[in-house]
Amino acid sequence: MSELGASISIGVLAALVVLIIYIIAARIGRWQPAPQRGPQGGQTQPGYGPGGTGQPGHAPGSRPRGGSYDQSTRAYTQPTQAYDQTTRAYPQQPERVYGMSEDETRVLPATGADTDPRATKAELRDNIGQSGQMVETNRRAATSSNGDTLAVFTYIFGAALIAVIAFVFFNNLLLPATVGALAGAIICVALASTYTLKSLEFWPDNSTITIINLLVALAASVAMFIGAEQTERDGFTLGRITDSFAALPFSEGFTGFATAIADRVVEFFREFGFMGFIFLILMGVGCIIVFTLAAKSLIDVMDWRIFVQFGRFVTDRPMSHSRAVRFQSSKVSHTVTSIILAGIAVLCATGMAYDGFTWFTR
Repeated sequence: MSELGASISIGVLAALVVLIIYIIAARIGRWQPAPQRGPQGGQTQPGYGPGGTGQPGHAPGSRPRGGSYDQSTRAYTQPTQAYDQTTRAYPQQPERVYGMSEDETRVLPATGADTDPRATKAELRDNIGQSGQMVETNRRAATSSNGDTLAVFTYIFGAALIAVIAFVFFNNLLLPATVGALAGAIICVALASTYTLKSLEFWPDNSTITIINLLVALAASVAMFIGAEQTERDGFTLGRITDSFAALPFSEGFTGFATAIADRVVEFFREFGFMGFIFLILMGVGCIIVFTLAAKSLIDVMDWRIFVQFGRFVTDRPMSHSRAVRFQSSKVSHTVTSIILAGIAVLCATGMAYDGFTWFTR
């Protein structure tokens, strides 16, 4: 019971960490409002401004006050004013009060104009394209975009490498943390879905793909967590194998460390034999797949929010732009791959992969 409570605590902590990272990542960055598109079918009121049917031949602000308009010359004639010798000035003309300059262009909203603040698919695509142009202007697009894509693969590879190293000693921590992180990602999906419905007029297909991939990764991680605790074959369990390993002597230098690893490998084969090694390898493969799927799903959830944010904003940050493009390029084939990998992880977690290996080697 105490181990279950510790696992739950670790999972809750991992979920909170993922949620905090999502909230912070959604708010940082150099964003600016997207440019407003001109109203469709804008109308100019007749009699005002260029193209109107008002007084021709006069630019805005140049119409003389007073006088008469000559149709033959199409010009105004100033009235003859008597000069007052007493005041030594022309008499003042009465001021005419205007609510608006008669030469000011009045743009009326088109009938039936769309006042929905949500972005359309075309506007979202245009904003992403404009951000790409801004990145190109800063001469950072090629290196930053490629570097960001390389960074994603580096993250995934790093997660797999860490999983290989820490699997033997920390699987009782990593597995509940993975389940908790994916559970926290479901909360992030709910937040991203709400933001999507408020910001866009359409539901992106890639959002559905992200949700499916997340659920697949969560199912695989739960199966792996249960399998790591309960699966037993030929007297082998993951807990029994990992508990047999003594702590590594990190303080004895590289030579002592390498010698300690070699000694533990010899002791392992002496105690568990080759089939114990196969059992450990298959369980390790399942854990690595689960960690990799979880890392990819968390990245996709973060990219989802960045992608939707382009419906209202633009940015010159190469990483934000490349993440939106990467999310936009998600395909159904990625989901198929995730399902296949998750199936392999479940086979390893339940011991069916071990059963298949022993049947094949008979």
